[in-house]
Amino acid sequence: MGRDIVSLDDLTVNNIGVFKKINSVTLPTSYSEQWYKDSLNTDQIVKLAYYSELPVGAIKAKTINSAHKISTYENMQQQQINAKIVPNAVYVESFAVLEAYRGLGIGERLLKFLEEETKKKFIHEIVFHVHIDNTAAVEWYEKHGFAKSEEVLKDYYKDQGLSNPDAFILSKSI
Repeated sequence: MGRDIVSLDDLTVNNIGVFKKINSVTLPTSYSEQWYKDSLNTDQIVKLAYYSELPVGAIKAKTINSAHKISTYENMQQQQINAKIVPNAVYVESFAVLEAYRGLGIGERLLKFLEEETKKKFIHEIVFHVHIDNTAAVEWYEKHGFAKSEEVLKDYYKDQGLSNPDAFILSKSI
């Protein structure tokens, strides 16, 4: 049996620069150095995706209690959840695959990993925001079982300098 062409690996201090680069060329948002530093914490769900040993994708998520409202992108980055509140959802903070490697099963592999980790934590919902203009991503997520909320989150990305700062909320029950 041959080796799979798509593989996942842990984030380390040695490859965090790759994670930064994938996000910077793929996503319309930017993340602080502290956000990347926090990615190394064991309470984060983080993986890098490789295609034929080339780093081409990444995912970062954390457990939250959905009673906490995430009204803006900046609020999401700064949100500190009270440890006494039991998490009931996994919030995807970053999910990216380099454009040239889309359609090769990399996103599906990252999503499968995320769903498995969500189940291991006895959590039954995955939630995230998608930029309103990213119709390809919304369609991909819907194809993979996510439901788009009818509500548009106005000005979610307002401090990111995007011409249209609104976002959709997508979720999936596991």
